[in-house]
Amino acid sequence: MERIGRYRIVAELGRGAVGVVYRALDPAIGRTIALKTIRVAEFADPVEQARLRERLLREARAAGALSHPHIVTVYDVGEEEGLAWIAMEFVAGPTLEQLLCGPRPLEPETGLRIWRQTASALDYAHGKGIVHRDVKPANIMLHDDGTVKITDFGIARDVASQQVTQVGAVLGTPCYMSPEQVEGRPVDGRSDQFSLAVIAYEMLTGQKPFAAEALPALLYKIAHEEPPAAHRINPSLAWQVDVVLRKALAKDPGERYESCSAFVRALEGACRASRRWMLLPRGAGASLPTAEVKPAAPPRVPADTALAPGRSRGRQLAAVTLLGILVAVGGVVLWKNPRVTSPAPSEIAMPTAATSPEETLSRPSPAGPRRQALAPSPPTAETSPPASGPKAVAASAPKAVAGEPAGQIPAQVGVSDTAVVLVRTSPPGATVVFDRDPSKSCKSPCSLTLPHGRHTASASLAGYRPALRIFEVPAEVDLFLYLAPVTGQIQIVSDPPGATILLNGSLRRETTPATLELPAGKYTVTVSKDGRKAEQEVEIKDGAFVRIHFALGQ
Repeated sequence: MERIGRYRIVAELGRGAVGVVYRALDPAIGRTIALKTIRVAEFADPVEQARLRERLLREARAAGALSHPHIVTVYDVGEEEGLAWIAMEFVAGPTLEQLLCGPRPLEPETGLRIWRQTASALDYAHGKGIVHRDVKPANIMLHDDGTVKITDFGIARDVASQQVTQVGAVLGTPCYMSPEQVEGRPVDGRSDQFSLAVIAYEMLTGQKPFAAEALPALLYKIAHEEPPAAHRINPSLAWQVDVVLRKALAKDPGERYESCSAFVRALEGACRASRRWMLLPRGAGASLPTAEVKPAAPPRVPADTALAPGRSRGRQLAAVTLLGILVAVGGVVLWKNPRVTSPAPSEIAMPTAATSPEETLSRPSPAGPRRQALAPSPPTAETSPPASGPKAVAASAPKAVAGEPAGQIPAQVGVSDTAVVLVRTSPPGATVVFDRDPSKSCKSPCSLTLPHGRHTASASLAGYRPALRIFEVPAEVDLFLYLAPVTGQIQIVSDPPGATILLNGSLRRETTPATLELPAGKYTVTVSKDGRKAEQEVEIKDGAFVRIHFALGQ
């Protein structure tokens, strides 16, 4: 076969169950294209022939209605002698599926770029009322320069359309389908978000979140079961990554993120919080030891400000060990000096927050009824707060209070129930607010003393998206928050092409047509070629895509 329609065949790019994709040349304008064909005449069933024609036309209509730098452009569609074809943009690069099958994992920044650009294209399609419904690595292509291109809108559906899938038919690739697809329910853009989350999970862990040998078991898992924790498969990930993935993989679409880009922004922030995070190649997760990322150790606390007993299992064990040592020492003393009377078990003093082992050994047994040690009381009108320093801490040691009923311990938070939390951001200089309390704020890098328990830290900086972190004290006292820049995309096209581009008077290295990712704001775009010039002002908003076209007069 040398020609299909007016297009000259150059080489075969791939072959599927119902058709072949060729690399071809449009001789009219000298453009290299990808020609996707389906040999409809080979199917004897007229209904099947009509279905295949409809699928090809649907792909052409869906992609043709979308003009986005990360969606493959459709140029033409037709049929002759039983062969239906669609002419589309040629992408000089592999699919994400081919990259994931490689022996080496992708670089983290490459993964982030793929997620961001895919999400941007999907959100654009959703804004036009089109749901892809078959988002998978094989339908995500990458140019040699790394630009993402989404292809194959063959089963895409206009959410406003009254057409429905044939009863009992499920369209899509099973491993990447959403629960609503599996159950045959109506879908919207949040279904594509679920599929994108499956891809992200696979890139992060080297395995799919839902897997089974039989199709019914796979579909049941997608609809009813939760995937394994990602940070247990890939120890380089923090638990925050799991929180983001589980939200995007929620069974109920209403529980997912409001858009694909919102999901990717949250995932990027969680990955950045993991610091040395990495992607895993397929199958690598099974060979790694299952482990959780150990939280940063709390700062060392001097012995004279040790935490009160009973705060954790580790401190309880330390107290029991010290008790054993005291009993052993007491036994040696009794063996050497029989006149020493052994104290009753109830009179053995346990070390408290400000009680050192030496003080415990030298403390005499109390005379009269035993009273329990009490936690330090807060300052009153008669008792002024002690001065800072070691002596002050020793002075605030628990003391028995006369007249206090035995066995009652005031529920008070002492100095030992707090920890110093260090917070850093990228970029630095962000305003960090803890627990939504403006009085608990600082500019990063900075530190703040917080009580034990769960807290939130929100960071904000002009020109960047806010970042939020939920953490536990004292388990996490070294925080890192990544703030993604507020950006949008602008596509600059001119007729004729090849014009130089100036942004706010500064020359860019790109020429038209070009797609630029820029910080949100207002720009003056100027293009010029062969002495002809045109200018236009444009505003770029966060996550937006703007296309401007210049007609340079002849």
